[in-house]
Amino acid sequence: MKIRRYIGKDTQEALLKVKMDLGSDAIILNTRKIRQKGFFKMFSKPLVEVLASVDDNYGTNSRRTAYESRGKNDRGYDVVSGGNLSYNENLRSKFDEKEEKIHLLENKIIGMEEKINKIYEQIQKPSEKLIAATNDDNVQPQSKVLDLFYNNLLKNEVDTEIVKQLISVVRGKVKENVSVSETASILYNLISEMMGKPSDIKLRNDGKPTVVMLVGPTGVGKTTTLAKIAANYSLNLNKNVGLITADTYRIAAVEQLKTYADILGMPLKVIYSANEIQDAIKEYSDKDLILIDTAGRSYKNKEHFDELKTLVEVTNADEIYLVLSTTTGMRNCREIIEHYSFLENYKLIFTKLDESSALGLILNSRRLTNRDLSFVTTGQSVPDDIELANVDMITKNLLGSIS
Repeated sequence: MKIRRYIGKDTQEALLKVKMDLGSDAIILNTRKIRQKGFFKMFSKPLVEVLASVDDNYGTNSRRTAYESRGKNDRGYDVVSGGNLSYNENLRSKFDEKEEKIHLLENKIIGMEEKINKIYEQIQKPSEKLIAATNDDNVQPQSKVLDLFYNNLLKNEVDTEIVKQLISVVRGKVKENVSVSETASILYNLISEMMGKPSDIKLRNDGKPTVVMLVGPTGVGKTTTLAKIAANYSLNLNKNVGLITADTYRIAAVEQLKTYADILGMPLKVIYSANEIQDAIKEYSDKDLILIDTAGRSYKNKEHFDELKTLVEVTNADEIYLVLSTTTGMRNCREIIEHYSFLENYKLIFTKLDESSALGLILNSRRLTNRDLSFVTTGQSVPDDIELANVDMITKNLLGSIS
């Protein structure tokens, strides 16, 4: 049995988090009000804590039952046009096997939660050490101090050419004998300037819905990220949100997004070709925000990648976000960015910061594309684990510990 704790500003929000994470079969064990920590929060409204549990076998059986209960010609989706899905028994069996594997992976991820938290804490420690070190005014030879930061940047997977440029600028600004704090301050300002100010979604003010499209390679977490953005704008910003998915190549992706849409009370439309997208957008004319999920496309498959290019062109979205994972190697990341260069304008979203201890790829990609940073994701929880990129935290992580 899984037992987890959820906190919300009121009972409704806490129960929504329970339902989104554990599903409708969850059992509420306890509900209580808790005070927020800190002197200035003593007089604020108490939060609500809910302790909930669900059986370990939740997920596989419920998904399979839901799948088998649907007719072959009734998938439960709001389809703009095109026929219903048809599956033979062999495909259904393969789908069930994949769902079981996904469920096993989910359980492993939950089981590793404590380890991930420890890793995240270790990511923060270098920042604390750096702050402590910057208070040390011991003057040391320039070469020794610069070598130390040079090595730290390389360890955090910052591109060698960028590191050389940074060190070269610092060398021209500091004296022969320099303090660690002075060098750290100059590097911090240089890197922060390279990162730039993160950019949020710019909503239209002409009464028309803002159309936002997420693109990127397979496996980076586009669908979950889209659900987090949708939940944030709906629950926290009180915006009317509509969802569209063009990712019909992965059944699990459609199922996943449909589950989120049902929980959040949002409409979901599934499209099967690029010529359906404008009709779907028109049907959402009363929305504030329209979020479009696309299938992960390998640039090595020219036919599939051309389909994505066509979809982007006919959608004419107000904003496009290229989603990248911080666990991706820089060589592959360069190839991805190169092949997505057909996008006229886009912003960068980085996922899985909780799974990567080196964040150099963020600075590298920002410098390579000259595109604005936007959201980063730090876990699997919807809608909590998403935020605008914290340039201060990322910069300190790149500079590393001083010992």
